[in-house]
Amino acid sequence: MTNFDYYRATADKVNAAILRKVKLPWQVEYQPADDAVASGKSGEQKLLMVSPSGLICQRISLPKAEAESFWSDKESVCSIVSEYVVRGASRLAPLRQTSYRNNFPHWLEECIQQLHYLIGSKDKLLQLMTDTHYPFPSKVKVQGNYLPCWVWYKENNQYAVSVIDRRTGLFSKPQTVGDDQLVDNEKWFGAQVIDSADECIETVTYYISELVRKQTDPTEPEPTLTDVIHNPCKSTLSPVLSFGLIMGVVVSFFLIFKMLLGF
Repeated sequence: MTNFDYYRATADKVNAAILRKVKLPWQVEYQPADDAVASGKSGEQKLLMVSPSGLICQRISLPKAEAESFWSDKESVCSIVSEYVVRGASRLAPLRQTSYRNNFPHWLEECIQQLHYLIGSKDKLLQLMTDTHYPFPSKVKVQGNYLPCWVWYKENNQYAVSVIDRRTGLFSKPQTVGDDQLVDNEKWFGAQVIDSADECIETVTYYISELVRKQTDPTEPEPTLTDVIHNPCKSTLSPVLSFGLIMGVVVSFFLIFKMLLGF
């Protein structure tokens, strides 16, 4: 079995395990117009896809007429959508690179929004979601650099992709690229360290529990020094702690420098 085969087998196991845990059906909930006005998007309709447990599973913002043509308020979301979200999470979980891990929270809440930038009808959207070849994480060559991305579909020999910001994990707006701009998946996955199925299930479970925590307690706690060491890209420190950390590094450097020079 190649590393690529192992990756796909692992993702399939994780997908089956997580699907068994997903509470269905999700329901569409329109947010009040006041929220849209407050955000500066008075012509937009914000809507949520909410699980029976109350967890917000997707956040979408669309022009009001478009929102109504796709998702009616209080509508039960068909299982194709939840299966799509879980499939993507299962394919993200085996990858250890920080950029993909940082994307996890955004995937769990915002991946369907990316498809709305690309697709103009609900029938086409659902048809796209039934293609189990997609979506998948990959890398795309942009201005000479290979960047982490999501691949949404292929049409007319062009791939629709969204680049992932390496530091924040945020999606960029989708763009189309040629075959030659994507890495060879088999070779690329062959060079990755792939977590086991059990580790991947723990990873997905962790990010879902973090999503629950964030939604039930939206106040973000001050990160500890351990948080900064383990995930410096995501963590932000208070000015005092930041200054203390920098001074500690500077003092340590001069002490080591002094010892090496012997004075």
